[in-house]
Amino acid sequence: MRARAASLAALLGAAVLSGTARADDTDGAYGRLDGDMLFIGSVGPALEAGGVVLETHVDLLYLQSVGPYVRYTEGFGQEELRIQRSVGAGLELRPLFLARYALDLEKGPAHLDLFADSFALIAGVFWADPGEPGPRRPPPGEDGFDLEPGLELGLGLEVPLLPNGNGPFVGVQALARWPGSYLVGRSDAGFLDRGALLIFTLAWHQAFDAGLVDLRDSRAGR
Repeated sequence: MRARAASLAALLGAAVLSGTARADDTDGAYGRLDGDMLFIGSVGPALEAGGVVLETHVDLLYLQSVGPYVRYTEGFGQEELRIQRSVGAGLELRPLFLARYALDLEKGPAHLDLFADSFALIAGVFWADPGEPGPRRPPPGEDGFDLEPGLELGLGLEVPLLPNGNGPFVGVQALARWPGSYLVGRSDAGFLDRGALLIFTLAWHQAFDAGLVDLRDSRAGR
């Protein structure tokens, strides 16, 4: 009986060690080369002058590196907000992944590699709706979405909750914004009152194959 128990313990120990070795024996992609496109869906609170808004955005990145995004923010009628809601679109660039992967710098741990590669540069346009007139909003007659698009520029970082490029991430984005009314000289609002955002995100990342490039050959030749 003792011999059987010892044998079983040895087999379990070998299985655990084997699984750990397989987990450590990574190519540095962490599932990010499961496809040539990356879908990111994100939602979370954002700090804006006058209150907190709900922000959500969707990204579609080619080779985990560059692609379009669309964004929506909603203030739910808070009177102190300069911008009640906004819609926007633009490009997001994550320049580090392909460079670090090509230079064989993805050495682990996975969370650190994925965090470093998540560094993002953001540039886009948006249309702001100041809502009904309020303490921080334009006077009557200027409610509704601005006809002139504004400009938004920002930075972002994310941390994976799992040691994998596919799955849940938490992150932060900082956006400087210039509404259309400011760009055409109809507003002299300060930096915060222009709609600057500090966004805290909960996102899901999922790579998928759009057939734009054969990643299997790339991984085999690495």
